Amino acid sequence: CRSVLVLRTDTHMLDLVVYGATGFTGRLVAAYLRRSAPSGLRWALAGRDAARLEAVATEIEAQPGLAAGVGAAPVSVLGGCDADEASAARIAGETRAVLSTAGPFSKYSDALVGACAAGGVSYVDINGEIPWVARVIERHDEAARASGALIVPNCGFDSVPSDLCALRATRLLADGTGSACVSVQGVMHMTGAMSGGTIETGLEMERLYPGELRQPFRLGGASRLARGGEDPSDADPSEERYDGTLRRWLAPFGMARINTRVVRRSAGELDAYVNVDASRFRYREEQLSPAGGRAAAKMAKNAAIPPEKLRALVEAGRLPKPGGGPSAEKRAASAFTALALARAADGSAAACGLSGGDPGYDETAKMVAEAALCLVAEERAELPAAARGGSGVLTPAAALGGVLERRLGGAGVGGGGGSGGGGGGGGE
Repeated sequence: CRSVLVLRTDTHMLDLVVYGATGFTGRLVAAYLRRSAPSGLRWALAGRDAARLEAVATEIEAQPGLAAGVGAAPVSVLGGCDADEASAARIAGETRAVLSTAGPFSKYSDALVGACAAGGVSYVDINGEIPWVARVIERHDEAARASGALIVPNCGFDSVPSDLCALRATRLLADGTGSACVSVQGVMHMTGAMSGGTIETGLEMERLYPGELRQPFRLGGASRLARGGEDPSDADPSEERYDGTLRRWLAPFGMARINTRVVRRSAGELDAYVNVDASRFRYREEQLSPAGGRAAAKMAKNAAIPPEKLRALVEAGRLPKPGGGPSAEKRAASAFTALALARAADGSAAACGLSGGDPGYDETAKMVAEAALCLVAEERAELPAAARGGSGVLTPAAALGGVLERRLGGAGVGGGGGSGGGGGGGGE
């Protein structure tokens, strides 16, 4: 890994390195930082191909609507960076923090997160690879705590909306009742397709760790449960159902087996939420059907498509391939809303939502960029991580919590909520 283009000549350490900057989401992250990073931020683009990185630097400088004096341009480009330990050590030796979009992360970011944990360098990414995250915790949490590194995986659409909504819902519930929260129900509504990288990662995880993907507490959260970790009610939903409280049809959500693991870790291992009874806590996440029971049944069928058929659909061009993505016009027509309903032991409830634009690309880029800016542009003592020693491998809510919530609200990803449950509407 070598620096091939120096845009500023001073030699102070970088604040942030974006690794994987030539991929589709990596380019969106770079463009977002160019527009929105605080003035004076020293950041760099990193990856294998120096020429492509230079092209990204040129591209983001020419993006429309870029206002003079706003944002920050990258100060250098680090080319020749592979997934090996030598490249990882070089990157970690030059920066305070790393943002990785290079997946599958178990293949392309494994050495990098290890180097960050050992070297006291903070790290965020957009991975949805729960078995790999479990290994990151097992291998690197102790080293990160010793070095002062704050390692925060899962900072994209999986699993920031789910984690922050659960945090906000429990906070609202605690404001309205003294009774502890015993469950949170997550409901996702989205338009637009999942990214090619997300699909490829899911297929790779199915190949490498099929059994682990079905473990509801693979990231922890079961040790304090009175019911243990083998209760059938904690299994991932596989069928559509009508929810009488919400008065809506719900279907299995493909990313729930990522998000539920993160939320359970936040609640049961890290005490990231507000007034939760960890011995009774349950979290379930499903997808809202836009058109009643028939549509929900079709969504459930699609969620159960076997990996080999998904692979065939990708190869046939019917699903996106990794590295590519939809046009800006298609992304502009996409949106998401994440809902959370927290319930207390006394029967009271509180609900909240988080909404934004295109979830798989634009808002994922925004979420991980703002997560990185929490690490380099905010006072570390103000982060929720400070209450947990300030370092280690943590979830977005446990590490960044309300600070990330505030930053995202300022960037157009926000919502509201209040006490009480339910919702209107009908089904079939």
